[in-house]
Amino acid sequence: MTSADLQRIKINTCIIFIIFLIIIIFLSFVLLTSCKLKDNPDEKLISSGSYNTADERSLYLFDYEKIKLESTSSIDVKIENCNLYLDIYEDLVILGEVKNVSKVNKTDIEITIDFYDKHGEKIISAVIPAYINYLRGGSRLPFYYYLTEREKYIDVSKIKIGVNFKDYYERFEGNPIVENESYYYKEDYLIIEGKVINIGEGKIRNLKLFCTFYNDKNQVVFIKKCYLSREEMISGGEQKFTLRVLLDEYLPGFTHYRFEVFFEDEIKTTV
Repeated sequence: MTSADLQRIKINTCIIFIIFLIIIIFLSFVLLTSCKLKDNPDEKLISSGSYNTADERSLYLFDYEKIKLESTSSIDVKIENCNLYLDIYEDLVILGEVKNVSKVNKTDIEITIDFYDKHGEKIISAVIPAYINYLRGGSRLPFYYYLTEREKYIDVSKIKIGVNFKDYYERFEGNPIVENESYYYKEDYLIIEGKVINIGEGKIRNLKLFCTFYNDKNQVVFIKKCYLSREEMISGGEQKFTLRVLLDEYLPGFTHYRFEVFFEDEIKTTV
């Protein structure tokens, strides 16, 4: 055997060894990869954004329309026209009205809201102080409450709404009313115009004007406070107002509305 033949044998042997080494490395890689996939067989199903907490999954399945609304009323005061829905921010919104069906004025008004789970256990309680001091006989006070903690309201099965109040027997000297109301549409706005007139005998203060909007079931859907240039008015005084309502996709559907005026008599001082 010549030296050339020996050289070829060495070269062939090196080539075979290199090929064999490559095969060993490849088989090792396949084996390791296979073991990794077996350790996590669902890995291919996991992608960014697919992680959901238990609360988020529960929220997705949450159906607020199954929640029962109950109201507790007295002979003098009724809870009416209540409504419940999720707004665009996924907050649970409760709305309604307190109606004074008596001839006696009411004061120190508080709306109570209790939330119960499906087992009848009370899980949340809230008290809403009224933004007025007095509610005249025959008048209505709209109210609303936002429950923003999602981890709380996903377990709500029933909501009870009540009211606390005291009687106020003194006679009011002032008597503001809403008059000459008209409305029209301009671009994306509903514009309501009117004026408030004090037809009572006394001067009034802390004058507030609210507009309550209802759907076709007479449920309250939203409440707007009207801007008034003066919070005080003398007997026979009047002032105009304009209420602008933006008609966009965030506004709940409504079919009608009504105004309520709230006030206090001017404090009489003795000389």
